[in-house]
Amino acid sequence: MQPFSQNLRLLCGYRPSISRVALDLKLNRSQLNRYLAGTSYPREGLMRRICDYFGVEPYELLLPEEEFARIVKLRGLSSDSVTRTLRQHFDRIFARNDPRIFNLSGMFFEYYASMSSRGQIVRALVVFSIEEDHIFYRRLERMGPADRPCARHYRYQGAALMTGDRVFLNDYEYSAGIEITQTVLYPDYSHRWTRLHGVKVGVSANRDHVPCCVRTYMERTPPRLPLFGALRRCGLFDPDSAEIPARVLPMIDNSRSGPHVFEAFADAPD
Repeated sequence: MQPFSQNLRLLCGYRPSISRVALDLKLNRSQLNRYLAGTSYPREGLMRRICDYFGVEPYELLLPEEEFARIVKLRGLSSDSVTRTLRQHFDRIFARNDPRIFNLSGMFFEYYASMSSRGQIVRALVVFSIEEDHIFYRRLERMGPADRPCARHYRYQGAALMTGDRVFLNDYEYSAGIEITQTVLYPDYSHRWTRLHGVKVGVSANRDHVPCCVRTYMERTPPRLPLFGALRRCGLFDPDSAEIPARVLPMIDNSRSGPHVFEAFADAPD
């Protein structure tokens, strides 16, 4: 039996049943059984869905069984009590979710002043999707010029919640594992959920790792723009770039508290 099937069996053993896993992953039971038996292997998209569900990375599922079991134990993935406690907290939070949050479904460009490349503007892509009664998203950043290849890519995954007429986004960076960000947004109802603005809290990706806060602005991508076409438009831009719409600049201006971002003191004042 291959490491993948052995490790998948281990993870499934910590869930109530194989049927429940198949239901949660929206898989046919016989299809999941083939993965568990080692006679079939999931494609890339499904592999990512499986990993997101269990809280592991694709390469980890291919590790030797003993090594993978240590990872599962260290992360607490094998603890039913931990799972139950986390589930209770999440259920309480999402029970307050305003159903208007589902209007976010789709793709948005997000603009904000870069926390690490000072004086430049980030245009990132945020893709919201509905899964059962919740809305999740992925945020994709290219931290380099949009018109040339870029080696610095950051990928965030998170959940969206709406309460008190505000949208709360919480995500984590899952490729390098270096950051968790929180964003609070106010929907512009007059534009039918096509524009939102607010503030983002995170940490600069440079060597200083300074906690920062920036104003952020999101708007829907142009109609019929494909995913890869939207990704190609993401990157770092100068404020006077023609790629940055004039309406965006006042929405992300941090000059009152920066001038580029509001950041915590590196050393506490006396």
